[in-house]
Amino acid sequence: MKLLKKILLTSLCSAMIVNTGMTSFAGVIGKSSNNYPKVVMGETATKANDGTYLNGAEIHILNSATKSQMMSYVIKTKNGKLIVVDGGLPQDEPHLVETIKSYGGEVSAWILSHPHSDHGGAFTKLAENGFEGIKIDNFYYNIREQAWYDKYEKYRADMVNTIRNSIAKLPAGVSHITSKGEVYYVDGVAIHVLNDPYWIESNSINNSSVVFRLDFDNGTRVLFLGDMGPAAGERLKADVPASELKADIVQMAHHGQYGVNKDVYEIIAPKVAMWNAPEWLWDNDGGSGYNTGNYKTLEVRSWMDEIGAKTNYVIKDGDQTVK
Repeated sequence: MKLLKKILLTSLCSAMIVNTGMTSFAGVIGKSSNNYPKVVMGETATKANDGTYLNGAEIHILNSATKSQMMSYVIKTKNGKLIVVDGGLPQDEPHLVETIKSYGGEVSAWILSHPHSDHGGAFTKLAENGFEGIKIDNFYYNIREQAWYDKYEKYRADMVNTIRNSIAKLPAGVSHITSKGEVYYVDGVAIHVLNDPYWIESNSINNSSVVFRLDFDNGTRVLFLGDMGPAAGERLKADVPASELKADIVQMAHHGQYGVNKDVYEIIAPKVAMWNAPEWLWDNDGGSGYNTGNYKTLEVRSWMDEIGAKTNYVIKDGDQTVK
């Protein structure tokens, strides 16, 4: 899989590793063409009087330390409570730790969408380092018995076991296996579990992503799709009422390419899209420049423009903040 090769290449090349700090979105950033939408940073879906739409909360989308694709979110509620989604690769752990500690060092809810290294690797590194003074109150995940991963995605099954063992290092009562229909509350934010994992025999671990919808107390909805692929996306569409999938802001499935199909995004009907895509993936750069790869990112970008998601937050431009 080409994305996996990118991870391996970048993790071997220490020269690719960069230090990143929290930066705000600004101005008009990115490329545009007649076929693909301009990347306009900093606009909002439905602005409040003060120009924001998260009612004092902030979503921090953390950039990759290696220029590989990854997924790491730190959400600060209006009263300073923290929700972490995934966390990224092991190499992303220092920046994640720095960000969490800058907001007090306590995570009210840590959500793991699925057990791949570019999502759960930073957590495993944190656990290996004794949690570095970070307090985790609740950790939400859904992983099944190891034999299933050994059978259907053997080449990445070891990471699942590493993540499982890292979760076991949490204090008693902190880790929770999610179930469809559960709702967790953090300071005015309701975290809805929309599905149980789909145990599909192809693209198995990506398709096992659990979808979470965060409802803020002013009515804004943010949907996290993890790395859900086309097959799981169709199951999600069949299982979850359209009214439950609708959201103002969406995290683009599988880093914005070969994720859920267009019909799922049409149901979600977001105004804002969050892309965990480095520049090579955003531009479908297979190594010879713009649109020389086999990734579907440019096609998905055109979908989102047609659907009406005119504002894009993309980690190719560094850390992003949605307010």
